[in-house]
Amino acid sequence: MNTFSRVAIVLIGLTSAVAAQPKAADGKMAPPAAAKAPAPAADPKAPAAMPEMTPPAELAAAVKAAGGSWTCKGQGMDHAMKMIDMTGKMKIGLSVDKWWMTTVFDSKMGKEPFHFDSFTTYDAATKKWKRVMVESGGFWLSGESAGMTANKIDWEMTAHGPMGEGMFRDHEDMTDPKAGVKMWGEISMDKGKIWTKVYEMACKK
Repeated sequence: MNTFSRVAIVLIGLTSAVAAQPKAADGKMAPPAAAKAPAPAADPKAPAAMPEMTPPAELAAAVKAAGGSWTCKGQGMDHAMKMIDMTGKMKIGLSVDKWWMTTVFDSKMGKEPFHFDSFTTYDAATKKWKRVMVESGGFWLSGESAGMTANKIDWEMTAHGPMGEGMFRDHEDMTDPKAGVKMWGEISMDKGKIWTKVYEMACKK
């Protein structure tokens, strides 16, 4: 093929390409269409969409059994580290979109008022109950429980406050329906070597 033939073929190809371009209303050639940008690829590090979550059924069942108002009597340790008579009121219900069981407790030990707010939920992943408490005097506690065994519940907590950090154990006993719920708590400030009871009481609806 000679040089003239090659040039003719190239010109014919170019002419065909130009003729195929769309024309504007005024007869002029329309600019070529912009190429579409490829869709961005999914980021492999992006977190997956969260599944719809619902409050644990175990929590609703616990509040159904324990919810309401309770009257409590017993003894608690005052600021002088002495056990004195105590009376109190306790109210249990659901809060935070039904994800937490709330316990509000108000009492008097002699003439000294005492208050705490407690938040309890159930962790299905670990099959344990979790609790956070804030109390009068600047103390707050957090910990967990394996749940009820033979109508008893034991809590292992860490206490934080003005006196430093300590270990706290809460016990709840529901074996005697006539006595209501018996509760007592003990604290250790030396990593479990010595335990001191700080309250004991019985609560009834």
